[in-house]
Amino acid sequence: MGTVILIGTVAIIVAIVGCFVIWRLDASRAEEVEHTSPPPPRTGAQLEGRPSTPPRPIDP
Repeated sequence: MGTVILIGTVAIIVAIVGCFVIWRLDASRAEEVEHTSPPPPRTGAQLEGRPSTPPRPIDP
């Protein structure tokens, strides 16, 4: 009987600790995603599909 109580107690403790670890990993990932910077703003040329620099001539 004592073995059953011991195994049950250990299982409950492992479950609680495991949930806490997974919760902290998830929270730290959410903070990382929240703090990532947005992409740089696009220029008018990029929005219209034109290249941002004029094309170079092929002949030297």
